[in-house]
Amino acid sequence: MSWLRIQHIKKHKFKTIIYLVVVIFFVSLIFYFGDLLKAVFTSPDAVRAWVLGYGIYAPVALFLLQVAQVAVAPLNNFIINFAGGYIFGPWMGFVYNYVGWIVGAVIVFWFSRFFGRGFVNLFVKEKKLIGFDEIMAKGKYIVFMLLLLPGPPDDFLVYFIGLSNSIRFRTFLWMVVIGKIPGKIATSFLGAGVAAHSTVSVAIYVIFIMVSVITFWKKPELWQVWQNKKKT
Repeated sequence: MSWLRIQHIKKHKFKTIIYLVVVIFFVSLIFYFGDLLKAVFTSPDAVRAWVLGYGIYAPVALFLLQVAQVAVAPLNNFIINFAGGYIFGPWMGFVYNYVGWIVGAVIVFWFSRFFGRGFVNLFVKEKKLIGFDEIMAKGKYIVFMLLLLPGPPDDFLVYFIGLSNSIRFRTFLWMVVIGKIPGKIATSFLGAGVAAHSTVSVAIYVIFIMVSVITFWKKPELWQVWQNKKKT
């Protein structure tokens, strides 16, 4: 290790210590709960069984599952959203899914902004980051639309927004607070509709998908970016 590197570590001692603690915590969490997470995220029924296993604390379990899902970006968000509506009904399922995701997104944003690209590489491959570099260059409108509409995991995008100096936290917050409402409501209603055999609830999700498809069709540049995002 060079003398300059040693001086850099000494100068940023507090940040280095926090970085190491966070990295060790996340790695230990993934290592210890890895098999559990794989089992839980295999299907909505698996999520339902795991969440209900906590009894009266089931809402807390779903909330924490949403927070963890944002942090561990490759995990399947649709399954949790669906399960939330399936377990708790359309509105309470939406509340737990939505609030949990927002909290997780805020945590990821600040971790990414504080620790930088090296930290993000622990959870997101460099290839994906390079792809999102190109997306970010398209502007805030495209970023917001990708958060709003269904598609490849938005959680990767949250990591990258945290790295971007062009988007302030206030802007990021309104993007996710507004942008995640339609999708979370639609998927929660879908889960509730399947549980209650309600065609109305399922129809709400179908309408959301149809509106999304029309939006992509009307905005060719958005479709192109979405396709590039899917490939990264």
